[in-house]
Amino acid sequence: MTHVPDEVAPGVHRIGDPLVNFYLVETEEGLVMVDAGLPSHSGRFLDAVAWVGGRLRAVVLTHAHPDHTGLAERARDKAGARVWVHAADAPILADGPTSAMVHARPERPLLPYLAKYPASVRTLLRLGRSGAFTSDRVSEFSEFGDDQVLGEVPGCPRVVPAPGHTPGSVLVVFEERGVVFTGDALVTSDPSIGCEGPRVVSRMSTHDSARALESLGGLADLPERSVLLPGHGAPFRDGPRAAAIRARATGVR
Repeated sequence: MTHVPDEVAPGVHRIGDPLVNFYLVETEEGLVMVDAGLPSHSGRFLDAVAWVGGRLRAVVLTHAHPDHTGLAERARDKAGARVWVHAADAPILADGPTSAMVHARPERPLLPYLAKYPASVRTLLRLGRSGAFTSDRVSEFSEFGDDQVLGEVPGCPRVVPAPGHTPGSVLVVFEERGVVFTGDALVTSDPSIGCEGPRVVSRMSTHDSARALESLGGLADLPERSVLLPGHGAPFRDGPRAAAIRARATGVR
């Protein structure tokens, strides 16, 4: 069965499933993938590239958690795409999919969430079955810093620091496409607790929730007509400022 990607903005295509989003962006120089999903998404990824057409040139990661890096090594090794990550998350990417527990330990222990939120159990089981914790380590990648335009990436996206979920979480802005990829710095569905609406991901998956809430301020300077495309949940089309206000009001569980 061929999986046709969902065009969520002109030239921007969502891949993934109801749990995890990642995206293909069309540019004049080729395709850019923002985040890299799960190993189980390989067929959907290949279908999307074939459907959209063009050569995959780069993978830009919003952060290095394993549900966002699962196909990064395959894209690098098989398609020749260059993988990019913030320097603060480089140790996670270098050491493999479970190393976030060392380099960006979650703020709260897992067990109380498993007891209180059935969604957290379902999500962990689905991630495990999808290969999140056994995916290939990315053997070669490039690093970027804060507030940087990635001139070597087709489309020249701008990265805006949004630390908290992980130390190197960023927003990836393609201004010509009118989109901002928020990764897990801001989601519209938190699969760890089963809640909907703009929010910061729960403390069972976030390294520093106070910093994550503070980082929402980075949305305020983005073009107000931008469509926000999160790592989890539906696109948010009411503007960055409204998303930040609602996420702050919701707080963190």
